[in-house]
Amino acid sequence: MIELFGYNQNTQDPHILDIENQGAVSLNYEVGKIGDLVGRSSPYSQTFTLPFTNGNNKFFRQFYNINVDTELVLTTDYVIFDPNIKTPCDIRVDGIPIISGSFQLLKCSLKKRVYEIVVLGRESDFFNALGDKKLIDAFRLSSSSTALLETYNVNVTEANIIDSWDLSNDVTNGNVGAGTIIFPIIDYGLVGDYNFIYLEDNATWDTGLAEPSFLGPQDLKPSIQLQALFNLIVKEAGFTLTTSTFLTSDAWTKAYMTLGSDRESTAITSVHQSQVSDTASATIQTWGSGGISSGTWDTLLFPSQSGAGYANNPPSLYDSGDDWNVGGEFIAPFTGQYSGQFIVTFDHGPASIAEGAALKLNVSSGIGTNPVFSSESQYYNGYSGAVSAVNTFTFPFQVLALAGDSIDFRVRFVVESGFSVDLLASGTFVTILGSNSIAGIADTPANMPDLSQKDFITDIVQRFNLAIISDTSTPTLLTIIPWQDYIDLGIRKDWTQKLDLSQERTISPTSKYKKQLINFSDLEDEDNRNVSNQETYGSVFGNYTQKITGDYLNGTLENKSVFSPFSVNPIPRQDYSSITDAPTLLIHQGYAHGTGGPIASCKPKLFYHNGLQSLSIEIYIGETGVFNYPLCLPYYNAGAQMAVDSPMLYWQFQTPGSWGGAIFGTTPSSEGYFKRYWQEFLTSYYDSSARLLECSVYLTASDIYNFEFNDEIVIEDTAYRVLKISGFQPFANVPTKVQLLKKINNVGALQVPEPSNLCNATPYAFFPNGIVGFQDNETGATVVSEDCCNTYNYNWVGTNCYWNYGGGGGGAGDPTTGLGGWNPHGKPNDGTVGGTADNSGKGGFSSRKNKGIPNINPTFGEHSIRGNNIESQSNSVYKNFVYYATSEDTTARIATPTGIEGAKSGITIAYNTMARMTIRALSVQTHVLSGGTGSYGSSSFNVWTFMVKNVNGTITVNTDGKEQVDFRQADSDAGTRTIDVVSTLGKAGFKSDQGVNIKCTGPAASILAWHLDCEVTYVEFDFPKELTKLILTEGGDFLITEGGDYLEQE
Repeated sequence: MIELFGYNQNTQDPHILDIENQGAVSLNYEVGKIGDLVGRSSPYSQTFTLPFTNGNNKFFRQFYNINVDTELVLTTDYVIFDPNIKTPCDIRVDGIPIISGSFQLLKCSLKKRVYEIVVLGRESDFFNALGDKKLIDAFRLSSSSTALLETYNVNVTEANIIDSWDLSNDVTNGNVGAGTIIFPIIDYGLVGDYNFIYLEDNATWDTGLAEPSFLGPQDLKPSIQLQALFNLIVKEAGFTLTTSTFLTSDAWTKAYMTLGSDRESTAITSVHQSQVSDTASATIQTWGSGGISSGTWDTLLFPSQSGAGYANNPPSLYDSGDDWNVGGEFIAPFTGQYSGQFIVTFDHGPASIAEGAALKLNVSSGIGTNPVFSSESQYYNGYSGAVSAVNTFTFPFQVLALAGDSIDFRVRFVVESGFSVDLLASGTFVTILGSNSIAGIADTPANMPDLSQKDFITDIVQRFNLAIISDTSTPTLLTIIPWQDYIDLGIRKDWTQKLDLSQERTISPTSKYKKQLINFSDLEDEDNRNVSNQETYGSVFGNYTQKITGDYLNGTLENKSVFSPFSVNPIPRQDYSSITDAPTLLIHQGYAHGTGGPIASCKPKLFYHNGLQSLSIEIYIGETGVFNYPLCLPYYNAGAQMAVDSPMLYWQFQTPGSWGGAIFGTTPSSEGYFKRYWQEFLTSYYDSSARLLECSVYLTASDIYNFEFNDEIVIEDTAYRVLKISGFQPFANVPTKVQLLKKINNVGALQVPEPSNLCNATPYAFFPNGIVGFQDNETGATVVSEDCCNTYNYNWVGTNCYWNYGGGGGGAGDPTTGLGGWNPHGKPNDGTVGGTADNSGKGGFSSRKNKGIPNINPTFGEHSIRGNNIESQSNSVYKNFVYYATSEDTTARIATPTGIEGAKSGITIAYNTMARMTIRALSVQTHVLSGGTGSYGSSSFNVWTFMVKNVNGTITVNTDGKEQVDFRQADSDAGTRTIDVVSTLGKAGFKSDQGVNIKCTGPAASILAWHLDCEVTYVEFDFPKELTKLILTEGGDFLITEGGDYLEQE
């Protein structure tokens, strides 16, 4: 028996709804599709129908009848049925719940007399519950309230700033949890003569951050623990989280998000408002006629801080911030400018007051008894009259007060001798309206970036590739875990005996789930460090891009980020040079590019708190000195140098500006988001052995009830996991179609494996010496392979594969020879798409317009572009490089990349390839030998052009090779200087390849230094197709696939 339980939208009482044709109910389940990163489809049913029975009509409140006034038929148990909100429901088969979720009323069919509904599983409810709420809405006192929680706020004091650095401290006003809010040292461009934080430690004096009051508490912004914000949003949406290894890991709990990114400085709450008086008696004080002497300043106290004023004037007294002490003094809770009103009411006697009698009011604060900051009124002059008169004066004030100081409210009366003035309790009071604080209370909700909760959660789910699973019995209980971890926890089940062998079974590739380009990245940003990185690398720092080989692939798999990268550099000196006096003090530069001051348009950023880092020099927050600071980095290793397994907040490793220093060290981490959370998951779709099985199996309600998408399903000795269950009919003994993905026993790697006949390994680690580690895809054994190195666009040098190599395109020289130096600054993998540099140059850079085009004759320092003529299938390479030579007398010398005679010199001309060469030769005479006619410094610039071919193994140099005399520039005594290109085989730097050498010849009795700018264009003409077998279109053109391959007849 199948039962549909609907729960009343108001009372949540269950009601069994009548189902039409139970045997026709067909249920479907589908796991999230690759590329649909967050829309992980929950279990759902196909639309089915409920008849117009009495029970159903009562539940739906006769929704089909547009003439029924639902307001008139309401009962105590029912309210109007609202089709715009979810109706909780369960579907049960013989008492076994197979779907728990909610249904949506789609329409009422008047002819068929049925309600049409669709049932959705609970997993979708979480994102639906977020709606369009912003991050700040998670801090509402209630869903209908505009008031915000103050428990996450922090008094911005020197002590709280420093205490926040230790994650065992809770500095929030509501004690929401230790380490929830911290204040990292980030430079927002608010301090210093040049708008940036600096430090100098020299023999004369310490300046910048090493001196008191350079950086105040108000110059820093709060950051919130990522876990705390995530949990708060989940809680406010009505869900709770189960404990998982991921949610308790350092990779999650030590991550923080910067706040206040869209404002120049921290959002501060106004001072707690207050209105106080003195209600002890009708008269607070009397001046003259035996009272207090007139003409002196008298301080008033206001101990009445609740209830109502004397004679109900004012009608209410309050002190919401508890800022007034019991004696009636106002104690400033933080440093700031306080504003309000000082109101006094007095009664003078019936006799006249002499002309010039006056009242003056003063509000002041200061150190000790000396008022340093004060606001004072003008005299109120000339009160006279024959009868008693009551007068009220209002003094608006603004006064600066330091945290902990008292603010004094003083009165001065000048009264003629023999007369008196009474200060009345009724109508005398102080109102504190607000403050423009220098530090104050950091308003955590107001510092939230202007992001929707859904966009924030979406980013986090994508970033860490999280699966969200609701509990079967308690749907609001969520398990959140990385997808691969979830898959690994699956239970093994054998469905072989459930297989319907009479139905078709198909094996297909996973192409429909794959994209041509994988592009995971954070956002560009306007802060100094991100702009610098973007200008240097031409892309967002730490992004991951990989083009996947395949003629039938298209589209891009990408994330939707709300963050920009967080990076740090050693604190600079005052001259903003690269020299630092504190190499272990690393800070993020969040100001406008080029020390342009504060900006209010940045993206939030994520960083790891790595504990407290000790310093050898004292730094200051305000007047408080410390010898440590919170070490905030884009990776986590508990304060130790980066290790190969350190989790990173980049998609992949890219050499940071602090690389090689005392903090970072020289070991690259392999654990970016991609490798740590995505690579294994994607490999199950992208591996060359990945397969989809579609078949029919007999499933029961119990099978569905106990089914999880991470179950390992065995069919005929092969393990799979289910992607989709289609058309499960609980009351029909018919097979159910299932789609399964073959499980791949892959190993963690840095990239998705590329299909290759030559390489069955994947890169898994970057080593400090620049070498890439490969491991076998099946056994995990270490592999050293030139083919694998080339397949993944790294650099093969000698017997090793290097992840960062060369002086251009991100590298800086040869780590084995020292040529150019070894100081890497690039990304390990920068796949070539649309001409993007792939860093394959030998000390230079190389880019490719098409993937898979080999480089011809790689040369140190070259700049090259590789491409493919789709129509002719001819590869071509265009490159520039520099050769050097030193010639003596008239002996021809062979030019080389280094100028060292005997070094590798040959320029390869590959089999069935032509090359057109332009050589711009600049030569200068460095010595004049005996009998020579030239002079010291005699120079000549000449341009020579040549064409060379290798046809079936035979090298020929076109005899038309000659100097282009129009470009000649030479001194009169330069003499004859020539360039020649000669073929060579198996010597002069060649092993077996064929090619040419460049020879330089100078005049007699001279020594010349030669600099040759070489421009070479190679075109292959080894056409591999037999034209008679190529398929032609009706128009007579060759038939070519989207991937550029020619179709041939068999």
